[in-house]
Amino acid sequence: MLNHKLKLILPSLLGLLFVTLMMFALTSQEQQVTPSVLVGASIPTFTASSLSSNTELINNTVFQTNKKFTLLNVWASWCAVCQSEHDFLMQLVVKDDIRIVGLNYRDDRADANQVLNTLGNPYEVTIFDPDGKLALDMGVIATPETYLLDSQGIVLFRYSGALDEKVWLRYFQPFIQALLTQQAG
Repeated sequence: MLNHKLKLILPSLLGLLFVTLMMFALTSQEQQVTPSVLVGASIPTFTASSLSSNTELINNTVFQTNKKFTLLNVWASWCAVCQSEHDFLMQLVVKDDIRIVGLNYRDDRADANQVLNTLGNPYEVTIFDPDGKLALDMGVIATPETYLLDSQGIVLFRYSGALDEKVWLRYFQPFIQALLTQQAG
């Protein structure tokens, strides 16, 4: 009788263990610098439209700039975490040598524009990726993600999770400062 009960309970316990391990693995990956095959390379070639004007955008023109760095921020109107980082992005947009490009991921154009009209628009340009093709080509795991690019559009690193002052000071600012020091020396 005990053996029969064990046969009934064991699959449930294994299932619960699997779910617990998966939840731990998923939450432990949030908010961290994540490896990317793009580090040291350009964003994959794409042609997409601008979120606001439906103008065609081509990657080699979007990411080349006279600023030292570009942040490529992957976001969506349906992403609550993306909206939580929005105030900080509005603060970053005024920093010297930083420009922010948005990648609107699997979203509705009207909903995304409504968010920017309501909360403000920190993006110099926003790439509209309604099917998520570009994001998939980049290896985006979830929104938000932020990529740091140099002035030629080369990916320096990727951060998964909400960007805020604490994250900026811990990851982005030291990395940028080290690059600037290296370039000066």
